[in-house]
Amino acid sequence: MDLINLIKKKSSPLRKLEIAIDENNIKELKEVLESGLDPNSEIKTQGGNCALHLAAHKGYFLCVETLLKFGADPDKTNHFNLTPLYITLRRNHAKTAEVLLRVNKGIMSIDPVWMQMDNAQTVWNNANDLMISVLVKATPDLMRCRSNLRSNLIFLCKNKSMYGSLQAMAVSGYKFSQEEKGPFVTSTVEGDKNFHGWLDNFQKQPQRLLHYCRLAIRRSFCGNCNVFYGVDQLKIPQLLKCYININDIKDINS
Repeated sequence: MDLINLIKKKSSPLRKLEIAIDENNIKELKEVLESGLDPNSEIKTQGGNCALHLAAHKGYFLCVETLLKFGADPDKTNHFNLTPLYITLRRNHAKTAEVLLRVNKGIMSIDPVWMQMDNAQTVWNNANDLMISVLVKATPDLMRCRSNLRSNLIFLCKNKSMYGSLQAMAVSGYKFSQEEKGPFVTSTVEGDKNFHGWLDNFQKQPQRLLHYCRLAIRRSFCGNCNVFYGVDQLKIPQLLKCYININDIKDINS
C-alpha cells in the first residue's frame, strides 16, 4: 500500500470526503457517503464549508450531482452566507451552475442573480460567455425582465464578444429591436457582423412548430421557477428536456 492510500485509510470520514472531492473521485465519494456520513456536515470549521460548497468552488459538477443525490442541501449557507450556487457563479463554473439551478426553485429568472444576490456585482463583472449563456437559458422569458437589465446584458455580451449568450437570447424568444441591432450593423468587428448575419437569418426564417412549443413551455415557468428546475420536473424524454433547455445551439461559424 502506497503512502497516499495509507493516509486515506487512516483518515476520518470527513477527511475522506474532503479528499474525494479534492481529487474529483466519484467512486470514493460514493463509498464515503454510502457509509452513512451526513453530506451536510461542515468539513471546514473555519468558513463553515460543507462538501457541496467545496465541490461548487472547484466546479466539479459530477461531485455536485452525487452529493445532491445523497441529500446535500443546495441552499445551505457557509459562515459568509454563501450558498453553493453563489460560489459557483463567482467562480464561473457554468456546468455546475446549471446542475444547481435544477434543484433551486427560488431562482425564477435572471433578475435575482444580477440584482438581489449579495455578490451580484462580482458575477456581473466576471461572468464569461458560458456562464451568461446558462443564466439566459435558465430564464423563462427575458422579455419580461426589466428593460435596463436587458440593455445592460446586450451591452455586456457585445462588449465581451459573448456570441453564444446572444444566440441563446434569440433562440429563447428574445426579440432584438432595431435599436439593439444597430451597434452590430455598424460594427467592423468580424464576430459582430457574423452574429448580425445569423440573427437576421434566424428572424426571417420560419421556425418549426416544435420551437414555438418549447417557448410556450419555457414561458409557463414565469413566476414559478427557473427553466432548468421546471424542465427537470417534467416526465418527458431526456432529449426533449435538452431541447427545451436550448442545448441544441450551434456555433455561428459552424
